[in-house]
Formats: sequence, C-alpha cells, structure tokens
Amino acid sequence: MNIKEYIESGILEAYALGALEDGERAEVEHNIAMYPELATELAAIEETMLKMAEEQAVTPPDFMLERIWIDLNEEAPTANAKVEEPVIVPKTVPLVQHATTKPSWQRAAVWAAVVVSVLTNIVLLSQRNSSREQQDILAARVDSMNAAQQQLAATLNAYKKEKEILATPGMQTIVMRKDGNNSMAGMVYWSKDKGDTYLALHNMPMPPKGKQYQLWVIQDGKPVDMGVISNDMVARGGIMQKIPMAVLSGQAFAISLEKEGGNPTPTEVYMVGATS
Repeated sequence: MNIKEYIESGILEAYALGALEDGERAEVEHNIAMYPELATELAAIEETMLKMAEEQAVTPPDFMLERIWIDLNEEAPTANAKVEEPVIVPKTVPLVQHATTKPSWQRAAVWAAVVVSVLTNIVLLSQRNSSREQQDILAARVDSMNAAQQQLAATLNAYKKEKEILATPGMQTIVMRKDGNNSMAGMVYWSKDKGDTYLALHNMPMPPKGKQYQLWVIQDGKPVDMGVISNDMVARGGIMQKIPMAVLSGQAFAISLEKEGGNPTPTEVYMVGATS
C-alpha cells in the first residue's frame, strides 16, 4: 500500500466524520490495524478537529445546554437498570486500538461540540440581524417623525403668515366655488390698494394628465391671464401663495381647467368668485 496516497485520498477524514459505509469503514479499520502510520495520522486528524471545535466554540444559550443534558440523561442507563453483559463475537479481522487513536464516543463529543458551536453562532447571528432590522425600523420612524415635525412647522408658519396678511387693512377675501360642491374652494386674498394677490386652494382634485389649472381676473368683462397653478400647490392644499402679477382692478376672479402650460383665453371655467 502507498501510505502517502492513502492518507491524501481523504478517506481518513471521512472515517473520522463517520461518513463511510460499513464495508469501507471495516476496510479502514483493517488498514489502521495493519499500518501504525495510518493510526497516527487518524489521531492527528481527530486532534485537529477537537482543537478547531474548542477554538470556535461559543457558550450556548441555557435552553440549549438544558436540552442536551435531558437527551443525555434519557439515553444513560439508570442505577437500577439491568445492564446486559456484552456478547463477544470473534471477528475474522481483529481491530487493534492504537494508543494514540480516539474512541468513538470522543469522536462524537468532538462533532457534538462543532454542531453546538455552529448552531449557537447561527442563533447569535440571527439575533444580531434582528437587532439591526429593529434599529433600521426605529431610524425610519425617527426620520418620519422629523419630516412630520418639519411639515407641521411649515404649515404653522404658513397659517401665521396668512393671519398676518388677512389682518392687513383693505384686504378682501374672494371665495371661488365649484357649482354643487361647497367643500371645494379657491381662496383669493386681494389688496386693491396695493395690488397684492394671494391664492390658496382647498380640497381641489389633481387635474387630469396633460391638464393644469389656470387663474384669471375679470377686468371690464374680459378675462386676464394671471398664470397657471402648479400641481405642487394643488397637492399642498391650503398653503397660501403670492401671485406675482399686480392686480389694481377687477370684478371677479376665476379658475379654469386648461391644457398643460395654459391658454390665452379660458376654455373650461372651473369656478368663479366675485369681488365686493
């Protein structure tokens, strides 16, 4: 037998792992008995496995240790149990226990330690991942709360500004409503003396795709374009926005629904409100 090739084949590692069939295992045991070099190599393999298990071992949780002890106690014979004498059957090939080899129970202990270590690491990794997920969820909630707080602050500032504007002497409030819908409104705050105009929308639906709202002032019976209303303003309903155009006269204000970008004249009047 070529001892070197036999060792390099990995069959001794398979034997130590208990991964061989009965016939293969018997052949390995026979060779170990015949060649002391194989017994020495097997001892070294098992010693390495034991060392690796000890180095990588992690103290398992209490519930796992308790489960192991319960299983061991169930398999161990009780003090009063009758222990039958083993029947010794002579074998054709004698098995020689080399001085440096480990008995089977010790091999089992090695792999039990490896399994416990691996399972414990899986449990700890799972707990660590769960903790990270909880931290991510908490961070997302904090970000959401901060965003909500900022939005609330912006809304309060807008209402404060609106209150100040409404308190301006000579400021008129023109309410534009859609027929048959009292909950939907466009609010124009107009200072005729200064020409300042502010617009706020309440419960206005988003315009269809390709469409946009447009604001008008009616002067001497003719609509004058005051510009299109951004969809962002529609989405932020209730937020007041100043209109750049100065308006010094007018009998009414109106909002129409036009093609995106607006029209020079209104084609679909949405709501109208007369000035006082």
